[in-house]
Amino acid sequence: MKATRLDISLEGYEVGLSGAVPEPNAWSEPAMDRAILEFVALFSGTIFKYGGRIIHGSHPTFTPVILRQARLHAKDRPRKPVTLVMSELWAERLDDEAKAWLTDIAEFVSTKRVGEGGPEVTDTRNRSLSAMRQVLVRSQNVMVAVGGKMPRGEEIMPGLQEEIDLAEKKGIPRFLIAGMGGFSAKYARDVLPASLKNGLSAEDNAQLLSTTDVSACVSIVFGQLATSEQVAQSALQPVKWNPDLHAIIDHRDGTIDIEASQYVFACAD
Repeated sequence: MKATRLDISLEGYEVGLSGAVPEPNAWSEPAMDRAILEFVALFSGTIFKYGGRIIHGSHPTFTPVILRQARLHAKDRPRKPVTLVMSELWAERLDDEAKAWLTDIAEFVSTKRVGEGGPEVTDTRNRSLSAMRQVLVRSQNVMVAVGGKMPRGEEIMPGLQEEIDLAEKKGIPRFLIAGMGGFSAKYARDVLPASLKNGLSAEDNAQLLSTTDVSACVSIVFGQLATSEQVAQSALQPVKWNPDLHAIIDHRDGTIDIEASQYVFACAD
C-alpha cells in the first residue's frame, strides 16, 4: 500500500456504504437524518482522503453527499473514486444533465430490469433490486451499513438486510452503525457482533451498535481499516467489478462471473 497522510493508505478498499435516511414517520428522535448524513459525509470524506473508494446503490438520500465528498477530496485520481449501481427501473428516467452530474466523478453501472412494468409493480421492483444488489455487493470488499429504510409491509423487502446478507455469504467484513436508527438498528437487535467478521473488540462493536456519536463511529471504523490485518486479508476478494471489462471478474484466472454479470445493463465511466 502507498503511504499518504499519517503513513496510512486505504488504497485497495472498495467500501460498500449501504443504507438510506428512513422516512420521518420511522424516526425515533428529531433530526435523525442529520446524524446519519453527517456520518455519511465524514466517513466518505475520510475514505477518499486516504485513497479508498466508495461503492453505493445510488440512494437519493446518500448519493449527493457521497459525490460532494468525492469532488472535494478525490478529483484527480486515475480511477474515479465512486462506483454507483442503479437499477434500470430508475436509470432509464435520468436525463442527460443528471447522468453528467453522476458520471463526472463516479463510475455508473445500470443493472437490468427483471419483470414487467416499472417500480410500482412490487414483484418487478423486488426482483430488479435484488439483481442490482448482486452486482453492488460483488463490487465491494468491505461493507459499512447505517440508517436504512424500514420495511413497508410484507411485500417490499428491506434492502439493507438483503445487502448485509449477501455480504455475509461472500465473507465481507461488515461494520453496522446502528445507534443512529433506521433498519440497521432493527437488524442490530438480533445480530451477534462476532458474526460481522470485522475484527473489532466486543466493546467497539457495541459502541457502533449503540452510539449516536458520529466522530466516534468514523474513528472506530477508520482505525480498523487502517490497522487490521484480519480486515485487510478478508478484503482480498478475488471476484470483483472490473471497470474496463464492465463485468464481475474472477481475478485469479480472468473468468467472468456469469451469475452477477448477467444483470449488468449499461455502464458509464
